[in-house]
Amino acid sequence: MGDPNVSDRGERQASQRPQLLLQLRGGARERGPQHYAHSVKRGIRLTEIAAELGPELTVLRRLYPDGVARLWGSTPSQQVNNAKVRALRDRQVGDHVFFYAEKTFYSRARILHLFRNPAVAKRVWQTADDGQTWEHIVALGEVEQFDQPVPAGPILERLGLPNPLRSLTLVTAAEYATISSFLPAMPGPVAPPEPPAHGMKRKQLFAALRDLVTSSRRSRGDAAAQNLPLTILWAIGRIEAGEKRLIGPADIAASLTPILDKYGAAARPGATARYPLGTLAGSGLWEVRAPEGWEADPSGFHGEAMPGASMGSSQGFLPAVAELFDNVEVRGRAVAMLSRALAPDVDRPALLSQVGLAGYDSAAGTIDLASLTGGEPGASGPARRRSAQAERIVRSSRFAAAIKQLYGHQCQVCGVRLETRDGYYSEAAHIQGLGKPHDGPDEISNLLCLCPNHHVQFDFFAIYIDDKFVVRRTSDEKEIGRLHRHKEHGINLKRLKHHRRFCGLPE
Repeated sequence: MGDPNVSDRGERQASQRPQLLLQLRGGARERGPQHYAHSVKRGIRLTEIAAELGPELTVLRRLYPDGVARLWGSTPSQQVNNAKVRALRDRQVGDHVFFYAEKTFYSRARILHLFRNPAVAKRVWQTADDGQTWEHIVALGEVEQFDQPVPAGPILERLGLPNPLRSLTLVTAAEYATISSFLPAMPGPVAPPEPPAHGMKRKQLFAALRDLVTSSRRSRGDAAAQNLPLTILWAIGRIEAGEKRLIGPADIAASLTPILDKYGAAARPGATARYPLGTLAGSGLWEVRAPEGWEADPSGFHGEAMPGASMGSSQGFLPAVAELFDNVEVRGRAVAMLSRALAPDVDRPALLSQVGLAGYDSAAGTIDLASLTGGEPGASGPARRRSAQAERIVRSSRFAAAIKQLYGHQCQVCGVRLETRDGYYSEAAHIQGLGKPHDGPDEISNLLCLCPNHHVQFDFFAIYIDDKFVVRRTSDEKEIGRLHRHKEHGINLKRLKHHRRFCGLPE
């Protein structure tokens, strides 16, 4: 991702000592006292910034059950490797923060979460005089105002830092130990809140996916955020293939990395983070499980390697989420939502095929046309297969001919009757395709008579038909017209609903 201030940095293991972040509050000119009073002492109600937070809202709700977040931000640095850049890059969840003003340290806190969001910063603190936002944000816990400010001089001198302090500065754990006698003791680490144990409903799942997609679209230049849809598609493909729900770090690297290399966003120069598993871990959809005796690290990848890989932490969808994705229509709607968030130049059919979701971009599904055979249909259900050297779909030409004859080759969407030299031409379109993953039945109630143009649009989910037989555009749900229906043509509403779900539409 290249962003030095997101939660992909990871949670510090309990066995590691925290670092110390020396945080300048800023003076009156920078509105430092007002900002501190507003967003740290009083806190920010999550409802006020929910629209800007995107998927971070789920994380912060768990961290702040009372709905009030304690936030502080830093502006970006234009330098390459100064003290501020190093502090933004290397600070981590679990580190201690001491606020500095007027040559004293006057309060302290612990970092609970890290993320970068200019929209949140602008909403909470507006912008600095130079137009920058305080977009590198820390979510804080255990905020404590000192009864007596601690003189900064002896501490800065021991650390070899300038007095007065002029920059955001990160002190290593070893250096922190050398000045502990100058500072009030910090309480022990607080365990992060556990995710809710109850199951997840479809509505919650799609709301979480929508938040992640929104975050991805907003995060220009943020490789990890842009790679969120790719990563979720990869994980859904594993469910489709019947793979184990949890996967270890080595296998994640082996299977996800080639996909990100080929289709994903690259990290910006000077940064390597592009794996969004840390964001997934905070989304309420994802689980990180470490071997017994270790604390799980929900950070996912950091840079080109996964933190804690030696510990063998496994990751994957939560059980309730994986259970929802066992349903092909849930997968279909999710794939449609995620596909719309991909970069315009991504070859979607090739990508979906690589992650094991071939056919999800088409109402027809995946059919080897050379394998189609003639014959009469069996009972209603997935189209019959005839045993040969390979399994082949039995497709009835009689049904296709019947639907065309019923409508006199007139398109049910536009009414066009396409004339040719030898008569008229139309196409029989299956509503729920015969191919994988749809496995629809070959029967009249699952067929439409369409012109070639509307057949293509229907197959590739550009149009859909609602329960009142109104034809609508998928992009904006605008009405195109009513579907022409013959009184002898009973259309199966379940098939139409299946098609709509693969369009990515709400229930």
